[in-house]
Amino acid sequence: MNQKKLRVMHYMNQFFGQEGHEDRADMKFLVKEGPVGPGLALQKILGEEGEIIATIICGDNYFAENIHKASEEAVKLIGPYAPNLFFAGPAFEAGRYGIACGAICKIVQERFGIPAITGISEENPGVELYRRDVYICRTERSALRMVESLSNMANLALKLISKEKGSKLVSGENIGRPSEDGYFSRGVVKNEHTQKATAERAIDILLVKVQGKPFQTELEMVNFGVIKPPAPMRKNLSLCQIALISDGGLVPKGNPGGLKARGNLVWSGYEIENFLPEDFSSANYEVAHTGYYSAHVLANPNRLVPADILRDLEKEGIIGKLHPIFYSTSGNATDYKRCGEMGEEILKELKNKGVDGAILTST
Repeated sequence: MNQKKLRVMHYMNQFFGQEGHEDRADMKFLVKEGPVGPGLALQKILGEEGEIIATIICGDNYFAENIHKASEEAVKLIGPYAPNLFFAGPAFEAGRYGIACGAICKIVQERFGIPAITGISEENPGVELYRRDVYICRTERSALRMVESLSNMANLALKLISKEKGSKLVSGENIGRPSEDGYFSRGVVKNEHTQKATAERAIDILLVKVQGKPFQTELEMVNFGVIKPPAPMRKNLSLCQIALISDGGLVPKGNPGGLKARGNLVWSGYEIENFLPEDFSSANYEVAHTGYYSAHVLANPNRLVPADILRDLEKEGIIGKLHPIFYSTSGNATDYKRCGEMGEEILKELKNKGVDGAILTST
C-alpha cells in the first residue's frame, strides 16, 4: 500500500453493511476488511488520497440502545487499525443510524485525534445531538443521492486534514462557513479577515433586507417557530379532567419505558394510582435526566409531578377529575423537532381519552 495514502475506516449499520434488515438491528459489532456497500463508492471518490482499510458495522438497535457501551466497544475495534481519517454513514433521515453515526464520530475524534465525518439529513435527531461535537454534512432525506453525499463528506474531510491552510480565517483553517462547505452549524464563532467593519456590514445587510432582497446573515439563529397560546377552556374547571405531563424524566425504578437521560426520543404513560400513590416510597423511582439535580424530586416525586395537589383540588371540587395516566418524558438535549412530535402524540391520546386540559411541569 502507498504509505502516502490516508488510512481510512468507515462505519455503517447492518443494512448498508450488507448484513440484513430490521431482523439484524440487534447485531453487535463486526469488522470487514476493505470497503463495503457505499464504501465502494467512497473509495472511488477518495482515489489516491486514501484507502478504506476496514469497515466497522453494527446494528441500529444495539448501538442506539447502548450508546456508551457501544462507543467503547467501537474504540477497541478501531484502535488496532490506526486510521487517520474516519467516516460514518451517511445516515440520511434514519434516526437510530444518525445517532450512532454522531456518537461514533464523537468518540473517534476524542480518542484518536483524527477527523471523523458523517452525513445526516436535517430531520434526523442525530443532528441536534452531535452537530456541536462533530462535522455533519447535510444530506437529503433518502439515499437517492448517496454518491453526492459521500462526495461532500470526502471533500470536507480532505479540507480538515489538509496541511495547506487557507488565509480567510484568522486561525489559519481552511474550513469555510457551514453554508459554504455544506455542514450543519456547530455553534462556533471564528474570526475572519474582512475589508469592512462590523457596522458597515450590518448596514449593508439592513439595506438589502428593507428592499426585500435575499441576504445572508452572519449569525444564524435556531428557528423554534411560533407557538400560539391555547384558547381559554370552554368548560367550567370543576367539570374538567386534567392530566399531568412532565419532561423531568421521572420514571419507575428500572425505567421500563426506556427513557434516555440525554437525547431522549420517547415518552411513557403510567397509571398514577400505581405510579405515585399517596403512600409512595422514594425507593421506587429514578430520574432519566442529567440536566438537573434530581435528589429533591426523588425524595418527594410530587415536587415534579404534583399529583398530591391535584388530588386535593379534585376533592375540593375545584377540578372535575385528575386524569388517571401520568405522561413522562425527558427533555435534556432532545431534538426540538422530536419534542414537537412527542407533543402531538401525547395530545392525540389526551383527546381520545376526553381530557380537557393538562399541566406540564419541567425542571
